[in-house]
Amino acid sequence: MKYIIAIGIFQALLAAVLLLRSKYRKNADDLLISLVVCIGLHLSIKFFIFTFVEDQQVLNMMNTFIGFCYIPLLYLYTLKTIRPELVTASKWYLFIPFVIGAIGYFSTVCVLTVTSPKAYLVLYWYNTISLYTLLPLDIIVSGGIIYLAINKLPRNSQEKKLIVQLASLFLGIGLLSVLFLIFSSSMLSLNYLSRSIIYTLLIVITVRIITYKYGAFIEPLSNHSDNEVLLSVSGISSEVNSEDSFMPNPALENVLIEEKEPLQLQKRREILSQSEMFKILLKLEKAMEKEQYYMESDLTLDKLAKLTSLSKYHISETLNHFVNKPFYTFINEYRIEHVKEKLKSLSEKNSSINILELAYEAGFNSKSSFNRYFKEITSYTPREYVNLVSAESLAS
Repeated sequence: MKYIIAIGIFQALLAAVLLLRSKYRKNADDLLISLVVCIGLHLSIKFFIFTFVEDQQVLNMMNTFIGFCYIPLLYLYTLKTIRPELVTASKWYLFIPFVIGAIGYFSTVCVLTVTSPKAYLVLYWYNTISLYTLLPLDIIVSGGIIYLAINKLPRNSQEKKLIVQLASLFLGIGLLSVLFLIFSSSMLSLNYLSRSIIYTLLIVITVRIITYKYGAFIEPLSNHSDNEVLLSVSGISSEVNSEDSFMPNPALENVLIEEKEPLQLQKRREILSQSEMFKILLKLEKAMEKEQYYMESDLTLDKLAKLTSLSKYHISETLNHFVNKPFYTFINEYRIEHVKEKLKSLSEKNSSINILELAYEAGFNSKSSFNRYFKEITSYTPREYVNLVSAESLAS
């Protein structure tokens, strides 16, 4: 079991690091980071117990209190995804069971440490109360989260799929725990098996969060039409033909040129490993941060490939398969972040603000595309964001 726990700790640490260093992080993603950190702490405590504690009663009965955090964090992530303006701190009461569980846990640890004659009785009651409180909450609220995501989020959104899958996994953990609880009284070996399965499911949860954020599992290119595949390989979204498209003519020329290339190239599948794509992503991020290539309004996939000495096909594959974002979405997120930083800086200095001028400075060459991407990425219009930043500056 310790090997499973060790793998889980590593996966949770990896997920937290990847999410923390991501440049595409949304406000709601902080809740995902908290979730994987809690999983890592939970498994770390269990690893310590199974490694250094020899008391069989403690090994069999000592539940950790961190499990009370999982469902509240997932519920808040769901609410934040549905309503980005939500202030999560206003839902502090969701963590009351966690606080009470922490008090009970450390109180039990203290009693066990001083070897009180009633230590095992205290352990029994802590385990019983925490278990029979946690399981119903997990099962009921997990079902509620699934219902909420299905009815409130867009049908094909990645966030909806993630929430439903994570809630289903937590629901599965709750139901399995109930089954094992029923039968473990007659079969003690089930206790070991049940814990192993639960820890494995926690690993699956962290892996699913990683794959959501970095697009490791996406639909094969062959499921799309030839035109969609061509645009995907080119690193250009289907927005090319939209009236508000900001894409400069050189990129359109690249598409026309690539239409003449062999069909097998257009339908190519992944040829890079996950580690290779991760290295390419790191190099792209470094180039964006230090050289600020995104500020060039005529930046295309071909031009970025030359600037970074990378293959344009490798860049496109990394963005579409590893980050799950088309080329121009990747670039525009840096542009929007640049504008946001400028707006915040000017607001703090009480300087005059020309939003359109900042948009052009960041690399946009269309007001309509800037407004569209700003709203899509921040959930606010540029003017709403300026008012929000100004209000925060006055409050501070």
